[in-house]
This record gives sequence, C-alpha cells and structure tokens, in this order.
Amino acid sequence: MLRDILIDRDLFEKIQEKILEEEIDGEDIKLKKETLEKAVLKRLRKKRSIKKYSEIKKEDLKEIIEFAGIISLEIFGGLSDFEIAAEHPEWCSHCGTCCRESSPIFIHKDEVDILLRFNPDLKHEIISNDEYPGHFRFKEDIPCKFHDFGAKRCKIYNSRPHVCRSYPLILMGNDNRSYYVLDLYHKCDYALNLLLEKSILLFDRAVTHI
Repeated sequence: MLRDILIDRDLFEKIQEKILEEEIDGEDIKLKKETLEKAVLKRLRKKRSIKKYSEIKKEDLKEIIEFAGIISLEIFGGLSDFEIAAEHPEWCSHCGTCCRESSPIFIHKDEVDILLRFNPDLKHEIISNDEYPGHFRFKEDIPCKFHDFGAKRCKIYNSRPHVCRSYPLILMGNDNRSYYVLDLYHKCDYALNLLLEKSILLFDRAVTHI
C-alpha cells in the first residue's frame, strides 16, 4: 500500500493505538475524524488523480489522509503543522465554530497579565482552570462571549489566548516536551485545508518511490 512506503505498518498501528488511548470521548472523536477524512478525500482526488498510477487505489488515498492526521511532516524534514498553518491564514473562514463549541478555552498563567492589561474588564470573566491547576479559563465559553458572530470577529483578537491563535492545532505535552497536534474538527475549514495540504505532500513523497 502507498502509506507503507512512508512508514512501517506495524509502527503506524502502534502510534494510532496510542493516540486513541489518549483521546477523550473516543466514539465522538472517531466520527468527527471520519467525517473530516471523507471531506478531504473528495478534494484530494481532484488535486491528485490516481488514474495514471495503476498500482494506487482509493484505499491508498484514505490511508495517506489517515497518516497525515496523526503525524507531523517534521519526521521527513518538512514543516511542522504549526508552520504550515501559519503560512495560510486565508484557510480560516471565520465561521466561528471553534468559538461556539470549544470548551474550556484554556488560558496559560503567563497570558493572564497581558489579557487584563489590554482588557481590564475581563477581570470578572477569567476563573481558575480545575482541569489544569495553576492556569485559567473563561467563565463562559460555549459559546465564547468575546466572539462577535455578526461581524465574524473576535472582540479581543489582538490579545486573545494562544489556544485561539493556534486553532485548529492544540498544544499537547508539558513544559519539557510540548508539541502541536491537529484537532480533527470536521466543521473547520482550516483543519480541512491543513489536512489536505499534508496529504498532498505525503502523497507526492510516496509516489516518487513507486
């Protein structure tokens, strides 16, 4: 299979199993993941025709997309997910889905002073984060009260928390080893385009070895 050119199948399955173990609400995440991958498959088939490659099947494209969803291209000497996303701010359609449905909106302890300096009225809107002791969150975040849905803009955009700046990428790990992972959110154009871009790069890399 095409993906096997890029990574050993047993190793991939071990990585995938590890990620699934760490996911919360497994069935819900799995459904969203499948929905997003299906949308990406449609676009990938338009970008990369498999007709000229007799050995490649539709299933190969599905596996490449699945691989793109759990691996950083840094392992091949490419850009990180964060670097790819940073190069394409136009991918965000400002639909506000992340602002309506993300919870909790995490605020790092080092961000609080900056937030309050530019938005002193937030003093009563920030509370302790029980899930991450020592850090904070917004009191109301479903939906986030700082998103103007009419204008499709954040009211505190210039000082918004890092978790909002990096979406659909989520910072994982700890201070000693932190890394970004793609939040496989099926309603987010940014997530869809990022997964598509990574899939195209992985596809092109794989076919050069056929």
